[in-house]
Amino acid sequence: MLASWRQIGDYFTRLAAASPRVRVDTLGPTTQGRPYLLVTISDPANLARRAELMANQRRLADPRTLDADEEERLVGTQPAVILINCSIHSTEIAASQMSMELAYRLATDPALGAMLRNVVVLLVPSANPDGIDIVGDWYRASRWTAWDGSSPPWLYHPYVGHDNNRDWYMLTQVETRHLTRVLYRDWFPEVVYDVHQMGSTGARMFVPPFADPVNPNLDPAIVGGMNLIGATMAQALLDAGMAGIVQQERYDLWWHGGARSTPTRHNMIGILSEAASARIASPNCLPDSALRQPARGINYPAPWPGGCWRLRDIVDYELIAAQALVQQASLQRAEFVRRFVHLGRRAVEAGRGAPRAYVLPALAGRDQGARALLANLLIQTGVEVNRARSAFGAGPHRFPPGSLVIPMDQPFRAHVKDLLERQVYPDRRAFRGGPPIPPYDVAGWTLPLQMGVEATAVDSALNADLERVDTVTVTPGSIVGRGDVVLLRNRSTAEIIATWRALRAGGAVQLSPHAFRADGQEWPVGTVLIRGARAGPVVEAAARELGFDATLARRIEQPVAARALPALSRVPRVGLYRSWRANMDEGWTRWVLERLGVPFATVTDSAVKVGGLLGRLDVIILPSEDADSIELGRRPGTVPQEYAGGLGNAGAQSLRSFMQEGGTVIALDQASRYAISRLGVPARVLRTSPTANSANVSRFYAPGSIFEARVDQDHPLAAGLEATVPVYFDSSAILEAGLGARAVLTYGQGNPLLSGYVDGPEVLAGRAALVEAPVGRGRAILFGFRPQHRGQTHATFRLLTNAILYGAALAPAPTP
Repeated sequence: MLASWRQIGDYFTRLAAASPRVRVDTLGPTTQGRPYLLVTISDPANLARRAELMANQRRLADPRTLDADEEERLVGTQPAVILINCSIHSTEIAASQMSMELAYRLATDPALGAMLRNVVVLLVPSANPDGIDIVGDWYRASRWTAWDGSSPPWLYHPYVGHDNNRDWYMLTQVETRHLTRVLYRDWFPEVVYDVHQMGSTGARMFVPPFADPVNPNLDPAIVGGMNLIGATMAQALLDAGMAGIVQQERYDLWWHGGARSTPTRHNMIGILSEAASARIASPNCLPDSALRQPARGINYPAPWPGGCWRLRDIVDYELIAAQALVQQASLQRAEFVRRFVHLGRRAVEAGRGAPRAYVLPALAGRDQGARALLANLLIQTGVEVNRARSAFGAGPHRFPPGSLVIPMDQPFRAHVKDLLERQVYPDRRAFRGGPPIPPYDVAGWTLPLQMGVEATAVDSALNADLERVDTVTVTPGSIVGRGDVVLLRNRSTAEIIATWRALRAGGAVQLSPHAFRADGQEWPVGTVLIRGARAGPVVEAAARELGFDATLARRIEQPVAARALPALSRVPRVGLYRSWRANMDEGWTRWVLERLGVPFATVTDSAVKVGGLLGRLDVIILPSEDADSIELGRRPGTVPQEYAGGLGNAGAQSLRSFMQEGGTVIALDQASRYAISRLGVPARVLRTSPTANSANVSRFYAPGSIFEARVDQDHPLAAGLEATVPVYFDSSAILEAGLGARAVLTYGQGNPLLSGYVDGPEVLAGRAALVEAPVGRGRAILFGFRPQHRGQTHATFRLLTNAILYGAALAPAPTP
């Protein structure tokens, strides 16, 4: 049985009314409007001075505010604060159910009540309340069917699904922002425990220590604290007779961006547990032949004997681990508090060495909005940001007024450094000269590269007139010149938004396919030209709001014999394909298009198969998804019939006809494989493997890293880009243009790695990352990466919107 989110909320409300140890707060609405809850559980005396405790935690987090006497007083009196985060991944639903029983025990058990004098427990019953009902409703409707215990055919977070645990430095989703305020503005806990589930055939629960490698920005005491708590949890589980406890397996300490990893860059001990999964809430009975457990050893001393694994088993394991954490925090209260202070002090001291600061310069012609967003993301995660009142120098660098300065002698130095520097994944090998040990997950994430923002590390002391800022805003832009044509250089996300606002206001938009002169000034290929009486004021208002400059022109001098790209005098008809396999990239694409103001219609399998697509759409976007998933979908008998199957032959033929008649298919990353193999697009995807190296398969591996690609600036798809652009490569497709096709982005002859990890960089040399390929009167635009990756890659958003505008401009006029 699964409690719904309403039932969970009702229970906590009743518990708080019945117990002086429990307080319930609503932090705000979720994406779908449900209440996001924070439950605070402690001794009544602690709850009575909650505001004082929160203020004390803020001071402990920043030891620059403490003198020695005050530090000793707080170490002697302040309770430890721990946060337990449940069911961020909603198919991992046991923790949301466990949260009620944990709270009941903390509210009623005398021994636990005594511990709460030394501990404040911040309990998040679910970091994704919408998903509790999305999964729970599906589960209840599917009970006793052939698909009992299956996952829903749609995302369990309305936009990002499983990737809601990849959002903890980018803060794109409202749920992430709610909990971020708790972590870095309100409570500053010493420990953050993130409760998860994993696959069903191996160990029964993972607890720390984590696996190697360790990110170089993590203080050793943070790592030691994780090991200490993990060992305590493991011992408590083994003492209770629980089998299948594993440590130091798979989950590492490299990546930044998860609910347990971002706090570690804030001097908080981040703990992860991963329990084996049931079939949502139905028992999972496994024969011995299905088990894939580690061998018995020091990291797995008590193998699970096998049998049926139930929701109740998961809850029991999680309760023991959570109670062990509460007990340990109570018994070692002073050590936890003192360690937190010392970690902050060491971070401040480390910041007095290189780099001393990072500077985000105020540069004309750059993306003001992306720079402001990056600064505000740092501020929201507790980082101090200053603005220069006047120009200043630092070593060889000169910076203009308005430049943003992030000093590194502050407690959350590790967070700043890990986001702004380039990642160099260590060369790890099983033995000297042996094959490399690849990363478990993402290897590089440098935000200035992804967002197209210049960030300069300064190693020398600063002599600047600075003011602290709480929010960074853009400087209002303007339109200069006279005329009836608006010209945009298309170098910022703000200009993308303005272009689509102009279209919706009835303007005509044109991407210039060649360089030209306007009123004596040179303009590059890909300049956006906007005409229309109502469009000009719309762009001018957007320039003031979003911070970019535009130009009005009267006379456009086109080159002789120049090929004109048709102007769009209507809003493009965009279709976004959604399979029934709960594709996260579809959700991210939807989220980005909505934020940019690009109208679109969701297109499912049946809408594609019925044909006649060109009568309804100009452009169809296939989000990144493997070819078999797009073609075959979910197997009949594993979901209700209306969600079974994929595009199949009928869908493929419909898409081929769409392109043959003049439509454009935009295929993102892995969907390019489908476009090539199923739709006959003239291009090739290179076959690679992390281990193989033969005539037909190249050895290559690059998970979650940033590469540099060269730009064909003579193609309108590249409008607004410099000669090179960073692209986010996540085990992505490596493309080669076929007959009649044109590569718009290519990798150079050297190693293109900018941040992260690559094994076999020579495989990329000269190969394509973006291809336009003709199909009949239409075309396919193939991406060998995701230009909208997790809402982070602002530097390449315009490639997606350029592709939409380009394809729509070349589409035949709609027929009524």
